[in-house]
Amino acid sequence: MRWHYKLPLRLRSLFCKNQVELDLSEELKFHLQSQIDEFVAQGMNSEEARRAALQALGGVEQVKEECREARKMNLIENSVRDLRLGLRMLRRNPGFAVLVILCLMLGIGANAAVFSWVEGILLRPYPLVAHQEQLVALSGTVGEEREQTSWPDLLDVKRSCALCKTVFVSSITGATLSIGERAEVVTGSMASANYFDGIEVHPILGRGFEPSEDTGSRGHPVVVISYHLWQTRFQGDPKIIGKTQRLDNVVYTIIGVTPEGFYGTFVGRVIEFWVPVSMLEVLNGGSFKLEDRGARWAEAFVRLKPSVTRNQAQQEISAIAARLAVEYPDTNRGRGIKVWPLWNTPFNHARELLPIFEIMVVVTMFVLLIVCANVGNLLLVRSFARRHEMTVRVAMGADRCRLLRHLLTEGLLLSACGAAGGMLVAYWCRHGLALFFPGDMLYLPGQIDGRVLGLSAALCLVVTLAIGLVPAFQTRHLALADTLKTEASSVMGARGRAWFRSSLVVLQVTLSFILLVGATLLMQSLRKIRTTSPGFATTRV
Repeated sequence: MRWHYKLPLRLRSLFCKNQVELDLSEELKFHLQSQIDEFVAQGMNSEEARRAALQALGGVEQVKEECREARKMNLIENSVRDLRLGLRMLRRNPGFAVLVILCLMLGIGANAAVFSWVEGILLRPYPLVAHQEQLVALSGTVGEEREQTSWPDLLDVKRSCALCKTVFVSSITGATLSIGERAEVVTGSMASANYFDGIEVHPILGRGFEPSEDTGSRGHPVVVISYHLWQTRFQGDPKIIGKTQRLDNVVYTIIGVTPEGFYGTFVGRVIEFWVPVSMLEVLNGGSFKLEDRGARWAEAFVRLKPSVTRNQAQQEISAIAARLAVEYPDTNRGRGIKVWPLWNTPFNHARELLPIFEIMVVVTMFVLLIVCANVGNLLLVRSFARRHEMTVRVAMGADRCRLLRHLLTEGLLLSACGAAGGMLVAYWCRHGLALFFPGDMLYLPGQIDGRVLGLSAALCLVVTLAIGLVPAFQTRHLALADTLKTEASSVMGARGRAWFRSSLVVLQVTLSFILLVGATLLMQSLRKIRTTSPGFATTRV
């Protein structure tokens, strides 16, 4: 039978079970009566005919069970039955269920939060930026030292790099924003004209920069503002485009508003405005640098063409840098250009956070192990309290595998509730990482997306197995005769609790000691980050 015939029948047996069972009983009753009539016609009396018909049929209940197995829905039906039984058992012990769920919320939530931070900073550090796997950062090098690059060098890379889709610049800066009588320092960026095209994020109002705004000196006082700045300082004015605003007492024309949730391309900072690189002298002071190959101020990014690897791009860009060193020996001799992954870019805080994340991942995994050991201990106590119940069920014919499946289902219910609560913990903590770091780190993203949900689901399954194995282990050693005797059960339960619970306590103490050491290392790393120079002046940023 084809699947489009089987599927409706199986769904009917699942959702209309009572009617299906009634139809099955009626059909078997019809076949049984037909067989009885046939035997009566052969000369048997009614009692003999019924007995012979039942023997020929093989037993009504046996045939019903064979029909149920033929539908292949027993697993789902039994699972639903186990879920209902598990919910009833947990409702009988609400204090136990709440305690276990709170423990699991802590373990799963901590791991989900840390993973959201790792993904949001090391894997996809720039919210809303498309295809971040194609983005790399560029920096100049002098021996082993890193430095920024010059605008003319970047133009040469842009013209000569066949593997690069585009090269663009975003250099952090700051300015005093004056609105009425209120003045405050806000963080901004000097960006190349192709910046928004390069990151594939476009203003929701107005436009980005035009190519002509990359040239000249002080000649293009235009600004793109962030959605956050638009809402908080301009009250979401829909007619904001074309209006003017003072930054450092220079009047700029607002030409665009970025989408909500876009914070720029500097990890740890919320960029509130973008101005073209032609305004470099206005914001940073100094001489005209757009034509000075020796002025190294630019923080550059490259979007690679599809399927191009970072190593391939490095080879081509290194060749370009070597050519520039020959053509411009006064400014470029001994200098190179290095390609960096986004998580290791030298001009933001991402690379500083890597050792912190390594420790945090280990710490949260130990937290999860301690939680599993703690919950396992609670389940062990509960399993001894239910030992008599389990023994009676086995004595009445319950299959041990079915009993094991029921216990694992209870564990799944607990871990699923813990995972759901853990996602709330992770959501509340998604921006909490910034609290652990210096005050100049204003924003560290943590995104709750499909990857984080997938990790939580995986942790849920792992925890289910970890905590479900504890009572399941006990069901393998049920001694019916001894356990049904109260005195013998008490002696055996005490012995069982002694070695198994002691093992879990030793495990918890050991993991707690390791966790304490890891937390100490984490605090030392945070202290070092607080005293580390960011590599740029922060007085006006």
